[in-house]
Amino acid sequence: MRKRQVGAGGRSLAPAHEQARERPRLEGEAAPSAPSGPVSRLEVTTALGSSLAGEETRDAALLAVMRELNTARAAVFVRGEDGSLELRASRGLPPGAPSTLAGAPPSSGAVLGPGDEAHDRHGLVLLVPIGRHDRPFAVLGLGDREGLRRYGAEERAFLGSVAAFAAAAFENRLLRDELRRAHQTLARRAFELHNLFDLSRDLTESSAEEAIRSLILTTAMGHFVVSRCALYLDGPHGLVLAAGRGLRREAGGTPVPTEEVQAALEGVAGPKAVADLPEGPLRRLLNEARMALVVPLAAASRVEGVLAVGPRASGMPFSEEDRDVAQALARQAMAALDNARLRRVREEKERQDRELQIAREIQRSLFPPRRPELRGFEVAAESRPCYEVGGDSYDWIPLGEERLALVTADVAGKGTPASLLMASVHAFVHAQAGTAGPATVLESLNRFLLARTQASRFVTLFYGELDAGRRRLVYVNAGHVPPYRVSRDGTVSRLHEGGPALGLLAETTYEVGEVGLDPGDVVALVTDGVTEALSPDGLEFGDDRVCAAIRGLSGGSACAILDGLVTTVGEWAVAPSFADDLTVLVLKAQ
Repeated sequence: MRKRQVGAGGRSLAPAHEQARERPRLEGEAAPSAPSGPVSRLEVTTALGSSLAGEETRDAALLAVMRELNTARAAVFVRGEDGSLELRASRGLPPGAPSTLAGAPPSSGAVLGPGDEAHDRHGLVLLVPIGRHDRPFAVLGLGDREGLRRYGAEERAFLGSVAAFAAAAFENRLLRDELRRAHQTLARRAFELHNLFDLSRDLTESSAEEAIRSLILTTAMGHFVVSRCALYLDGPHGLVLAAGRGLRREAGGTPVPTEEVQAALEGVAGPKAVADLPEGPLRRLLNEARMALVVPLAAASRVEGVLAVGPRASGMPFSEEDRDVAQALARQAMAALDNARLRRVREEKERQDRELQIAREIQRSLFPPRRPELRGFEVAAESRPCYEVGGDSYDWIPLGEERLALVTADVAGKGTPASLLMASVHAFVHAQAGTAGPATVLESLNRFLLARTQASRFVTLFYGELDAGRRRLVYVNAGHVPPYRVSRDGTVSRLHEGGPALGLLAETTYEVGEVGLDPGDVVALVTDGVTEALSPDGLEFGDDRVCAAIRGLSGGSACAILDGLVTTVGEWAVAPSFADDLTVLVLKAQ
């Protein structure tokens, strides 16, 4: 930069136009006809750039421009977020001047004079766009120059260079502001993610649904700074209030039918203002609870509930970032509630499995631990439940003096209820066997079941007492599948004598049957799981196939006959397990 020369006595030797700028203009003295030199231009440019970038020096900037161009009126308009040019700094504007500049903003690099556009309301005759790449950031407006002098080519060139310098300063400030906003946004996002991470951790550690609901509501109220929040979940009768904070006592409302909820939120993937919901039960429910924002809790395209948030205490609307957080909260709430339900189902299944294991062990303990040793006879038996536990049973009870009670029974139904009833029958028969005749034992058991079971529960049972010395079997059949007696020559007969199933009719009497057993004879006691076993085509195994199977196996031992019959039935059903409990007891005379 050129050094300023100083003459004798400290008198400045600067050019005349600089000296004129340095001293005050005298009254009546003509103003300079053109802008000052480079130093003054740098001063104006710096001041104008500062004023456009911030507000602390805008008055100084306008004064500098006005002094250089000898005008009493000037203004700076800055583009706002909505694209309009908003008045940010002004000097000498007429009263009632608008706060925005009307009309389309001029393109960067163009200087518009009074003949280009009318700006009478601001009293401006010249507009200077400030921007880059045809993107105006701001507009500098100037009024008439003093002395009725117009803006000539030199003034316009000066303003163009000033606008170019100011655009660079303004753009730098815009970039700094944008970076600052981006940093604030990132900091806010990091804070939100941190909160969501903490929430996710807390939800993972929570196993109770009540605790999860409370945590979701507390987080939503704290983040959005609202006074009320609610969680509605789909139940058997529709959408109902599952948990709420800050609600009126009557805000629970009537359940909203599931189909109404699906229709109201169809196509809604994220947060939605309650006021934008279609008229219907869901909107009325949320309006009664004074909610402002609703977020669907959806799983597999089906709405399982909604998270509703009341209006903000500040009155500010929910931003896009708020809606994103609300959506994230809804997803976490849905995942946590689903996990809690699955955990509850898993725990319930584990509990049932433990109970079934205990029931299975109890049922196994009811079966005889080993085959009986009885002179002249072989006994073998097997029972296969279709579930973990079953309602079939077999037993042999030593009665002393080469006598043995043989029992097979079948409780109506399957599973645990049937096994519990069978345990009672087993205990009763064990207690009464041998104390009276077979008919008396079953009549007492019938009265016992009538007094202690439901009408739909009954038991079919075959009870026989074998006298090995006399080779005689005395029996009573209470509605059970009649056992098969296959003699050595292949003749088949059935053991029918007895009466109806136990637990159906009061005052029932039972007839007693008796059959002799010669060497080689086989008696097979089965439940209906054998005779009614179905093939893949839906055909029952039936009595004829049972007879044929026993006749073909009768030459073997009792164990061989048992294994062969069970295998034949399994091959017929073509399944690893049976559709009904299956029990077989084989008695063979040696």
